[in-house]
Amino acid sequence: MVKVFLLIPPFFLADTIFAQPFSFQGQLSGWLNYRNSGADKTKIGFRYLPELRAVKKISEKKNLDLELAVNSYTSFPLNSLAEIEDNSEIKLYRLWLRYSVPQFETRLGLQKINFGPAKIIRSLMWFDQLDPQDPFKLTEGVYGLLLRYYFLNNTNLWFWGLSGNDKLKGLELVKADKNRAEFGGRVQIPFPLYKSELAFSYHQRYLDTEDWNKKMSSTLKNGQENRYALDGFADIGIGLWFESALGETKIDTTQQEWRHFFTLGADYTFQSGIHLLVEHFLHSSGEKIDKMDEISKLSALSLDYKIGVIDSINIIGYYDWKNENIYAYLGWQRTYDNWQINLIGFSNQEDSSATFSGKGMQLTVTYNH
Repeated sequence: MVKVFLLIPPFFLADTIFAQPFSFQGQLSGWLNYRNSGADKTKIGFRYLPELRAVKKISEKKNLDLELAVNSYTSFPLNSLAEIEDNSEIKLYRLWLRYSVPQFETRLGLQKINFGPAKIIRSLMWFDQLDPQDPFKLTEGVYGLLLRYYFLNNTNLWFWGLSGNDKLKGLELVKADKNRAEFGGRVQIPFPLYKSELAFSYHQRYLDTEDWNKKMSSTLKNGQENRYALDGFADIGIGLWFESALGETKIDTTQQEWRHFFTLGADYTFQSGIHLLVEHFLHSSGEKIDKMDEISKLSALSLDYKIGVIDSINIIGYYDWKNENIYAYLGWQRTYDNWQINLIGFSNQEDSSATFSGKGMQLTVTYNH
């Protein structure tokens, strides 16, 4: 019901308000993926992501715009065309309506909400699933209302309310209660010294009791989660940033669980054009804020370099300190006016649900119109 309510305004207003012609664009892609493990080692896939946009200028300083995008895709083993129907889906990707004036905007509907300076291992991945290895940079959206206000000194305030989202988002382990609203906010404050910025974020949600009790050993009673985060960025010749996010889950009136995520990163572009980026990530949890055990520790190093006008390469290496494993990604990309070709080699942790699980290669061809 909540989702339907959020989708009504864009559809209704499209016919009654937007007099200007719609702009239409889309992305058609196909890929061939090989993994050296699993029953179906070679898979082929196709995706078409059409996007419709419209803008209505209400007055000189007031604008109303609409975005509608649909994600239609299929992926199936190369030796089993009969599985096409079972592995095909068409679903909404974006559907939002935005009202904007100078220094303020509000956006309602299915949208992407993400923030924070980290690039690869993000402690502030609260509402998206962006994968640095994904050449499409796709992520599921969330249903909600987002408000943003920009001060003249570039300080900006965010406020959001989410509802009807019944899937895991970002780094979540347990789903939110889809019948109860989530809300939060963020303030970003710029400083002239070293072109720096500091931000504080907060989010509150209630957990799905059934999902918690299936996954956890404790019994949840009206579980509430509060998240607090601090992040910052500075340019001192090299770029430096950090993200620190703390999550408090109230299991019942006496029991709590804490989760802490921390990312520290830096990058530098050499005169040769090579861009180097490093990040280090820590994740810990426990029943007390001052007595949390380390869950994971991961470091990442990325190199990207543009070769000529149309070619570029990207290398990402990961080191899992706890399990003493090394993971790697190598991507080559060639870009024309409307075409893009990606050849990817990867060696990652085994996860049957992930596109780049295990060891393998992927060839992707994309046409944008």
